[in-house]
Amino acid sequence: MTVGNKNILFVENDPDFREPIEKLLKLEKFNVISASNIKDGVKLLDNNYDLAIFDTKFIEGDGIELLKIYKEKYKKPAILLTIKNTLEDRIEALSYGSDYYLAKPIIFDELLAVIRNLLKKYEVQSNYWILDPSNVSLTDPNNKKFKLTNTEYNIFKIIIKNSDNFISRNEIFKVLGKEEASSTDRSSDMLISRIRKKIEPVSKNQKIFTSIRGKGYKFTQLIKFYNN
Repeated sequence: MTVGNKNILFVENDPDFREPIEKLLKLEKFNVISASNIKDGVKLLDNNYDLAIFDTKFIEGDGIELLKIYKEKYKKPAILLTIKNTLEDRIEALSYGSDYYLAKPIIFDELLAVIRNLLKKYEVQSNYWILDPSNVSLTDPNNKKFKLTNTEYNIFKIIIKNSDNFISRNEIFKVLGKEEASSTDRSSDMLISRIRKKIEPVSKNQKIFTSIRGKGYKFTQLIKFYNN
């Protein structure tokens, strides 16, 4: 895997720790954008990153808050650095979406190995559409997030559970609260049409759904549940 030119956000309040790590990461051909406090870190979240590294303790608050904002905005890996290493701290970090938890003092080679492994893992996942139950959303491979209605979410939940990404008209009717499919009832087609308009690229060069006449619809892309 090529790691050069990957963008890393690094938010750490201790300059004696941050600056040497930032320098070493740049020597490994990473683009590093750094901040020393939560306020500046939040501002930098408007940029696009492949991975983030957050300290957990700042004068003005907890780095966990940065992690939560980052994970809401991006489906990308995040590493937490901390002087605390209790089981409770690790569980809290993981519960908010941290992909890895390193206790200070760290060994740079270990941090580098973790970064490379996480980038490789997420690169494999990058071709997938991601369905996130926690905020009822769907994120495309370009990291564009679509908020879903509960009905739309249930459609994609069935698609994922069906091994061939197919959803039948009967299944759509059940999601709509109807007993069985009717040949004259077009509500299932209207629902899929609405989803298409929401998530399909404007160019329409890529068909997200294909219709199987009289049977249902097939989602043509790779899709899975979000797993942090």
